[in-house]
Amino acid sequence: MKRFHLSLCVVAALYPAFGWAQDNGADAFAARDFARAQTLWLDEAAEGSPDAMLGLGLLADRGFGQPRDIDLAFDWYEKAANLGLAEAQFNIAIMYDAGIGRARDAGAAQLWYTRAALRDHTRAQYNLGLLLEAGDGIAANPALAAHWFDLAAASIPAAAEKPRDATVRTDTITAPDITFAQADRQGMELIWDVTPQTSSRYLVEALRAPLLDADYSAPLTSQSTVASAYLDTNLDNALWRVSNLSDDGLDYAASRWVVPQDVIPPKGRVTFVIDPELASMAQAADVFADQLRGAGYWVRVDTEAPEEFTDFYISYGYTSDQVFADEVAQYLPILGEFTPLKQVVGATHPEEIFVNLAALR
Repeated sequence: MKRFHLSLCVVAALYPAFGWAQDNGADAFAARDFARAQTLWLDEAAEGSPDAMLGLGLLADRGFGQPRDIDLAFDWYEKAANLGLAEAQFNIAIMYDAGIGRARDAGAAQLWYTRAALRDHTRAQYNLGLLLEAGDGIAANPALAAHWFDLAAASIPAAAEKPRDATVRTDTITAPDITFAQADRQGMELIWDVTPQTSSRYLVEALRAPLLDADYSAPLTSQSTVASAYLDTNLDNALWRVSNLSDDGLDYAASRWVVPQDVIPPKGRVTFVIDPELASMAQAADVFADQLRGAGYWVRVDTEAPEEFTDFYISYGYTSDQVFADEVAQYLPILGEFTPLKQVVGATHPEEIFVNLAALR
């Protein structure tokens, strides 16, 4: 099992990675004028260019025009990697994986391979698959390894030739432990630990917090994945969470919310469905909504129930939300002692229920 190709891969990648504008660091490097490349790349790096930072890392890593300096190379790679440059993220992963200039750290290698793999770096996808396949310093996870091999297969024949272990169905779920979360101009990025013995189905949700007493909106994204990470370059300033879903779709276990500064995540989400022609029902819903918002829930009032909820008073999608639904039912005084609850599998998001007041007519 060989996955360490740091220097040659970096050199090969540099030539197509940079533009060919006159008199820049990439041109000087291509002409093997390493001193000038360093001078120009330092100027470009000062202006925030991650490509220039990658180039400076290469010069230090290979000892082009200067004594070889692995620590300096790592520092430059890390600067470029933190700006979202996949090639630099891959190089950081290789250094941790191979123990180049530092103690080997398989967990850190997994993190950086994953960040590069999310950005479609095929060698990172393949190396991540190898790491997960072997359990080389981390927990082996054949199903997750197969996912990354599949993504790399079109470009790397060795990935396509990898055997695929049969997926074992399991309804065991575990709340994911988020190991990396970042929200900036690059977008929103989450990475979480995956336990091999649990279901390989995950649901990533991104929400926008409602203002004051405004209704909450549908998720900005609600995306299923079998990976251990998710990247959306079009979103920022949102609340993020990932849930492990049981294979049968009946239940979930959710991670903590990753929230922007000064935003409080919801205790749960409640939609009241009313008949707009009944003013008293609308007024009651507004009262219930205000009280629930004051208790930390997100609430919205709608005038039409989804088809699957039409005949039920209180509906929830996941088994874990039955307690939540029952608590809300007990809070509502309108039905007295009898409160019909109904689980409608997959019809809501985790920690979300529908209260169909219109069903009481």
